[in-house]
Amino acid sequence: MEPDTRKIWTRPEIRVSVGKLIVESLGVDEANVTADAELIADLGAESIDFLDMSFKCQQTFGVDLPMRLIQERRIEWRDLSVLARVLETRYRVTVAAEELRMVSPATVGAVLEHMAAKHGIARVPADEHEVAEALVARMLADLAPTPLDLSGLRVEQFTGYLEKSLHSPEAVEVLMSRLTVRAVTDYLVGQLAAAGRLAPGT
Repeated sequence: MEPDTRKIWTRPEIRVSVGKLIVESLGVDEANVTADAELIADLGAESIDFLDMSFKCQQTFGVDLPMRLIQERRIEWRDLSVLARVLETRYRVTVAAEELRMVSPATVGAVLEHMAAKHGIARVPADEHEVAEALVARMLADLAPTPLDLSGLRVEQFTGYLEKSLHSPEAVEVLMSRLTVRAVTDYLVGQLAAAGRLAPGT
């Protein structure tokens, strides 16, 4: 069934439809689909469920829900491709993500030591923190066009996680906790508003 791309939606209609869509995709009780419910931690969503949700959003609203983008960004981050780009920008040295993955422990400090020894980069004491901050900024910018609610996310806290470990499970958890029912609804509201398909004043 093709979506009615001429339909003008109200915010309450979007909220109700998102709730139904999540109940259908995840097989959860409607009472559990509250605005603040996290799709993964509270409702048990998995990668396959996100594909189903994206399909249902396309059918219902004619809007793509870029859940695959979140997955792709997480993979790039975990395989250190994003870090490789940050290092190239900062030090003007091209380094393969595969090389960075061989560094142990998987910390910014160890990576910079490796880069100094193998590629001759010049380091200063603040480098470790600044590289971690640049990595966070790059990751958040990459995730901005997704249904993650990144408002109020403290870059300093996030940077601290990545300084301890580039594969920090806490950092992943913090990010994915931002994938809530409200965040998905707000994303769809924004997309429909941009397409001129949101009823004014609702």
